[in-house]
Amino acid sequence: MANPDTTQMTSVATRVAALCNVIQEHRRTGKAISGRRAAAISAMIDDVAATAAEGRPRAYRRKRRMANARGYKQEGRRVGEGERGVVVRARHRGTGQAVAVKSLHRRSGGSRASDVLREACFTAAGGGHPSLVAFRTVARAPGTTDYSIVMDLHVGPSLRAVMADRDGRPFTEAEARRVMRQLLAGAEAMHRHGVVHRDIKPENIRVGAGAVNVKICNYGVAKSVAEKDPPQAFAGTMAYMAPEVLVKNADHDTLADVWSLGCVMVEILTGKLPFVVAAKDEDDEASQLFKIFDVLGVPCKRVWEALKPQVHDDKVQVWRARQLRAGHGSRRRNRLRELVSEEILSGDGFQVLKGLLTCDPEKRLTAAAALRCPWFTDNVDDDAVASERTTAVTMIAAVASKPWSLATSFVRRALGLLQGLSCEC
Repeated sequence: MANPDTTQMTSVATRVAALCNVIQEHRRTGKAISGRRAAAISAMIDDVAATAAEGRPRAYRRKRRMANARGYKQEGRRVGEGERGVVVRARHRGTGQAVAVKSLHRRSGGSRASDVLREACFTAAGGGHPSLVAFRTVARAPGTTDYSIVMDLHVGPSLRAVMADRDGRPFTEAEARRVMRQLLAGAEAMHRHGVVHRDIKPENIRVGAGAVNVKICNYGVAKSVAEKDPPQAFAGTMAYMAPEVLVKNADHDTLADVWSLGCVMVEILTGKLPFVVAAKDEDDEASQLFKIFDVLGVPCKRVWEALKPQVHDDKVQVWRARQLRAGHGSRRRNRLRELVSEEILSGDGFQVLKGLLTCDPEKRLTAAAALRCPWFTDNVDDDAVASERTTAVTMIAAVASKPWSLATSFVRRALGLLQGLSCEC
């Protein structure tokens, strides 16, 4: 499944894949990652973050010692919790900088350093993009194998919580466009470096003050498109999974994230998921796949083969025959517009949605291509400009806690952004 936006490996993508392969080799052999080895990998991850932020290759630097987890004092309650770990608000004892610290739940035999280092690597590849949670470093509790990921603090609820607080009131088209613009921009930044999040959903999207800024977070099941053997061939939340993932195509790439974003777009516009199965079938891949085809139509043989299915081929043949008997002929009936009416979403907006939620991987929009659609290019909302101004100010305010070379890059980007906005006004 060739994705034109990720066929050329960036320096960051190459480094991320190499680090994943190193970490996976430890997992495969069962050899524990020593403290010295973890420190070396952590230094490489720091360089991935710097390279992604600065936009140019940066030589690896050795770091004698990892950040000390005791250097961060927890403040207040947890700011987030999931199946894999918890995120707490903390403050660096030396600088006073507020941060978020994520620790993974202990599993039988203790928490693996490899899990933390993998997730840190993918977080670092975001390079401080305003729509992605920003990486700071990996910290270790002295004398233990307990590692944590230190990130910029993003105070605000999840998109799921925001949706719940609206008491079933869907987002307007302008609100949805503002959210989708940021999410697609964040996804494009990830995908440029070969990172597939694999679990984009409202629970993994944080919303800032005033619901202006949104950030994608939680890279716990992410993978690199270039790594040799991901620890999990398939991962994610069933209701947001792309067809190629449901049919066990191990080569699924960044387009799987685009599908998930299409599901989020429908959900915020209508308050409902586009492909809902009965509660008893929530964990059944075949039922989820059938629901997708019930809405979008059973794909023709060419599209089905393009998904590289490893399962459910016999079921799809039955479904396709049933569709023909229902009187649709060879034409696949697409009912997506029935779920998102013209009163809810304009024609330009539906063009984006339909491009995100297409079973044909050759026709599905990439994140970058979606952002070039008229729905975004012809509508620059005041909120979007305000968001960019806020982002620029936030970048400048964060400079004091960054390494000098990285801080210089952030200042250049922030001042350039502010200058560009001033010219537009």
